[in-house]
Amino acid sequence: MFLDKSTNEFGKDVLSGLSNAFQKSTPSKYLYDDTGSELFERITLQPEYYPTRTEIEILDRYASKIVEYIQKEIVLIELGSGSSKKTKFLFNEILKKQNQLYYFPIDISFNFLTSVVSNLENSLSNIIVKGIPYEYIDGINHCNNILFENDIEIKNISRLIIFLGSSIGNFEVDDARNFIKDIRLHITNDDFLLVGFDLIKGISLIESAYNDNKGITSKFNLNLLNRINKELGGNFKIENFSHKAFYNQDKKRIEMHIVSGMDQQVFISSLNKKIDFKKNESIHTENSYKYSPEDIDKLIKRTGFSIEREFFDKNKWYELVLLRPN
Repeated sequence: MFLDKSTNEFGKDVLSGLSNAFQKSTPSKYLYDDTGSELFERITLQPEYYPTRTEIEILDRYASKIVEYIQKEIVLIELGSGSSKKTKFLFNEILKKQNQLYYFPIDISFNFLTSVVSNLENSLSNIIVKGIPYEYIDGINHCNNILFENDIEIKNISRLIIFLGSSIGNFEVDDARNFIKDIRLHITNDDFLLVGFDLIKGISLIESAYNDNKGITSKFNLNLLNRINKELGGNFKIENFSHKAFYNQDKKRIEMHIVSGMDQQVFISSLNKKIDFKKNESIHTENSYKYSPEDIDKLIKRTGFSIEREFFDKNKWYELVLLRPN
């Protein structure tokens, strides 16, 4: 089953972000149209991109431990689900303790999510999959409505909300805290939140993950311009721009930019807007904050959650944190 919802904010956010005289920018969520989502899945397979394989290592080793903490029947909600390939480790362990599982993948890429849901429905007989193409908090609320419509009482279940892929790092730190607080407002004391954090490590290792040798991340980043051309009537010449990703040590984050190779002007017809670029001027498209365990402890305080358990890979490059409501 698939539930449709459309949004019309893209043009407004592009107009606002590209009109900023200090630093042109766009929200990182717009990198993930259907093409962007497919490119990101290819990024996760690149040898330089350690987050996916380290997170898989943790889930492979500790999924059973994660599930042990949850006593009631589990309903699984995944924020930014992508291909759901990492989630299978939790599927296997949850179905050892219950006969059936409701799984709600939430992702804003409509067609990509449709394909993933179809594949899951065809391959997993004991899992009821309901794809939700909503923003995260709206998606959680919609899941609650579906459970109610299917006569599933909240008091009889525990919702395990998972937010993997270090996607929490795409938020500014204060926004990440507020986001976790917002999740807390929409769940009960019997629910859990599992969050993936990319940890601080050697700069060359981090930067390589966002500058793979095959240039997949470059295509992913520059695809934003293709999307503006296609959906908003832009006339960006992609060859006049380049991908740049670097680690900002002071802010403890990777920054991704699209850099203009020359002085140029771009017109976006649906916005009736001309955008001037100077040579080396950039569009800031994404941040990925890296955390220390101490940073994570500080982040979680005053969110309405406490840390139930922390799970690390063997190199301590990455951490999954299981949170329980206070």
